[in-house]
Amino acid sequence: MKRKLLVIDCETGGLDPQMHSILSFAAVVVNAGAIEDMMHLLIAEPEIIAEPEALRVNGLSVEQLKVAGVTPAQAVWALENMLRQHDMRGRVTLAGCNVAFDVGFMKRLYRLANGDFSGRFSRRTLDVQTGALLLEQAGRISLPGGSASLDSLCDHFGVPLDRGAGHSALEDAEATAQVLHKMLILLNP
Repeated sequence: MKRKLLVIDCETGGLDPQMHSILSFAAVVVNAGAIEDMMHLLIAEPEIIAEPEALRVNGLSVEQLKVAGVTPAQAVWALENMLRQHDMRGRVTLAGCNVAFDVGFMKRLYRLANGDFSGRFSRRTLDVQTGALLLEQAGRISLPGGSASLDSLCDHFGVPLDRGAGHSALEDAEATAQVLHKMLILLNP
């Protein structure tokens, strides 16, 4: 890799970033395929809006978020501090599995914190699912049933992913970074 990437994942209160809360956020700094740093935060928005099904999937509760969550402003401050520590200046490139979904909730987080998302992050993103589908089209990998979900990609590349306690933003971001590394090896033998 030519530049550091920030692999992200969010657990949310639903599918709509205009309406549902961001409940947790994880970021993994990746440099030349190696994980340099990771962070995970529970988020306590002023009003937490979450559908019961979303809470069932991610294993979080509103009570847990109110007790252990940080404010959106504290979350943005922690992320910005991490980026500074890793000398990630200018517009940072975000990567993830179905990254457009997470970007929508990151924009919500920055908006709630009165932060400048578009000034901090590149409009260009790196989506691991799209990359996997491209590798499949090129005949480099075979995805069972054509699925490029994170679970399928982890199975294919031998990356551990435990869903026993529900979806975890940190575990998903770390697994995505590992899958991305294995995909890049395929492109750079």
